[in-house]
Amino acid sequence: MVNQFPAANAALSRNTNTNTNNNAPSNNESTAAKLAVIGGFLATLGDAISTYAAVLALEELQHSQKDNNQNNDKINELERQIKYLTKEMHKQKKMNSR
Repeated sequence: MVNQFPAANAALSRNTNTNTNNNAPSNNESTAAKLAVIGGFLATLGDAISTYAAVLALEELQHSQKDNNQNNDKINELERQIKYLTKEMHKQKKMNSR
């Protein structure tokens, strides 16, 4: 069959293509959406790294406080021993001076 209305068919074809292009997002919008998704992912990744760093800092602080407590206990024990030895020295001096 011979196409009797080529000009009408061409116009209809152009109109159909225009409608499908208007409904689909443009290339710029698609790129912007992809960049927004990538940016959101990177922000989430950054938050996760920050959270991990905070956890590490807290663990280090707890470890440091534990070490300080152990050192304080050792210092207290040494002070107790020094007091005891000082008393013993005074006793020995008194016994020797008699």
